[in-house]
Amino acid sequence: MKDIIIIGRPRAGKSTLADKLVNTYGYQIIRLDALRNTFRDIFPELSIAPHTAINNEKWYKFFMEYYENLKKFSRYKHKFIIEGCEMHISKCAELFGKDDDKLIYVLSQIDIKPNDMANNILKYDTKDDWTKIYKYDELLEYCKNSIEKAKKIKRDCEQYGLRFYDTSKNREKVLQEIVEEIKNEK
Repeated sequence: MKDIIIIGRPRAGKSTLADKLVNTYGYQIIRLDALRNTFRDIFPELSIAPHTAINNEKWYKFFMEYYENLKKFSRYKHKFIIEGCEMHISKCAELFGKDDDKLIYVLSQIDIKPNDMANNILKYDTKDDWTKIYKYDELLEYCKNSIEKAKKIKRDCEQYGLRFYDTSKNREKVLQEIVEEIKNEK
């Protein structure tokens, strides 16, 4: 089995895919959001927070050291899933793109209207989701920006030769196809 890196825009299905892979193949998950939030809460002076960690070299250095130590000390030699938003495509390609023992999947939503994306977010939001803080107009603006950023991510994936998946439509089908791809790649 290969380690799997799942990155992309928020609300694209990264956590859902990671959970499916854990249930199907028994991977261990490293959730970048949880790691980042722990860092933020304990060391606020380092400014490693949502939307800033992605540009912070100390964040990448810490994360890679953590990941290498997990692999080194893993009692059962399970493989890992790295899942989250806090990684640029170029950095992902630099850190993992040359490794034959890694699979990289980038998920985002492009083929969707901002109001449809906002309504989907509202439909599936839980009380713990960060999007709960937005008023509808703010959420709609966030969705417009997210779609534009996703388009750039797709172009970056093409440039770096990484797999990009649009989860705007038939999300469950797209995620299941990835699960099957991974089965064939193991």
